[in-house]
Amino acid sequence: MRMIDSNIWAYYLDADAPEHKFVVPEVRKALREGVLINTVVAMEVAHFLVKNLGPVLGMEKLDTFMGFPLAVDELDLELVRAAAGELCKYSHLGIGGRDATLLASMRRKRVDRIMTHDEALKRVPDLKAVDPIKSRS
Repeated sequence: MRMIDSNIWAYYLDADAPEHKFVVPEVRKALREGVLINTVVAMEVAHFLVKNLGPVLGMEKLDTFMGFPLAVDELDLELVRAAAGELCKYSHLGIGGRDATLLASMRRKRVDRIMTHDEALKRVPDLKAVDPIKSRS
């Protein structure tokens, strides 16, 4: 199981994105192995799709995304408290509130691998971060 960050989903779901070709094989492989997201990632993906692809195509792509076999961790008060702890621990690395929710979800679900294009997340020492774009560009 691995977390997939919203930026990777955006590139995967937007066939016109220059990064699309780099992320497709990695996301497909991850979907076969198990993928974790949280509700923050889901909303970020929705925002990106509607903003960049328009309301009709954006919703079609969102429906596709929501149909993937994903483990979804809910943003509840327990996760907010855990995310605040991650924020305190890693803000010096550039981790913000959104990133902290990903870290808290990963800890709660005992996942240590993440696919991301986010530089701050790649700096968190105990994560195994993979960037399919950097490895191919």
